[in-house]
Amino acid sequence: MADPKAAAPAAAVASAAPQSLYFVNGWVDYALIGVLSIATFVLLRTFYTGDRTDHVITLAWQLSWVCNWPHFTSTSYRLYHSPDNVRQYPLTALIVPWVVIAGALGSFAAPTVIAPYFVKLVSIWSPYHFSGQTLGIALIYARRAGVQVGKAERFALSSFIYSTFIAQTIRYETGRQSFDDSGITYPSMGLPSWSIAVANLWLILTGLALLFFFARWCLRNKRMIPPIVLLPALTQFVWFGPGSGWQSFNEFVPFFHSLQYLLIAWSMQLKEKMDLDHIKPSARYVGTESARWGLMNLGLGAFFFYVLPHITATRIGVDVAFATGVIVGAVQLHHFFIDGVIWKLKRKTVVSPLMVNLSEMVHVPAAAGASRA
Repeated sequence: MADPKAAAPAAAVASAAPQSLYFVNGWVDYALIGVLSIATFVLLRTFYTGDRTDHVITLAWQLSWVCNWPHFTSTSYRLYHSPDNVRQYPLTALIVPWVVIAGALGSFAAPTVIAPYFVKLVSIWSPYHFSGQTLGIALIYARRAGVQVGKAERFALSSFIYSTFIAQTIRYETGRQSFDDSGITYPSMGLPSWSIAVANLWLILTGLALLFFFARWCLRNKRMIPPIVLLPALTQFVWFGPGSGWQSFNEFVPFFHSLQYLLIAWSMQLKEKMDLDHIKPSARYVGTESARWGLMNLGLGAFFFYVLPHITATRIGVDVAFATGVIVGAVQLHHFFIDGVIWKLKRKTVVSPLMVNLSEMVHVPAAAGASRA
């Protein structure tokens, strides 16, 4: 999910706040947005090895089928299921796919020349994309809470979030190292070792600034900011900070990132379809639409991430792991491009569904029910 840079004016935030702070309820939202992943890190750090064991790799791969892969395809569905969306974002919808396909074809044609840099682009853009989603989710919950995030608070929040990405990336890119992704080897940037200290110092400073500006906000407004507003930033700090050095946990970070995304994308899908088709709230609608949307994304995810790489490997005579690395990289890049445009909060069609609560889609409001009676 991209950073909603085009948010509505602060004065309109309070009026746009929904009746509930949460998409489902406190327990579910807190768990999916960060508590579950932080608890997993603590448990693995306390009771398990930091190595990428066979059990960890197998479980992470199995979870990819039900969460990671569908989160990618749900983005493509959101863009392409509506002709209006395609017309609104013609560059992203019609031109970018061909650019990504060209990169993938170049990787197959030059596996030792183009493929390493194609995969490296994905490896750097991915945590940057995580950071955009983290900031976007924090601002969504701020809006739902009626919290007017000023320029100083927003700068501190975004600076801290992106600092976690910068610090992690620099740690990986110092010196002369080689990394492997699906059998595709790519080099580090060879950054000087002192850059790690600079990145960590900047991370600390932005963290202190975040605490200062939000504490000042609380004093000025004489109320506490709901913890879930800052939970995404804390969660990413765990992912890219202490969690990045504990490989058994690091294997599950994409899964937890996908959980965050799917919670919001699922709520958005339900509300958008309800509004467009003038569907009345009901548990039956929520159940059937959730099942339809979920199964569709499961199927598409399995096709793009498992079936297509195997077919490609067989047809052109390359290793399945290599084909998987290139095709999965292409799907991810396309996902990053799409996410950069479809979540902008300046659009009312985006803001309204993001303010919904599950109970509003299950139960007819009391006032509406009384007027019909």
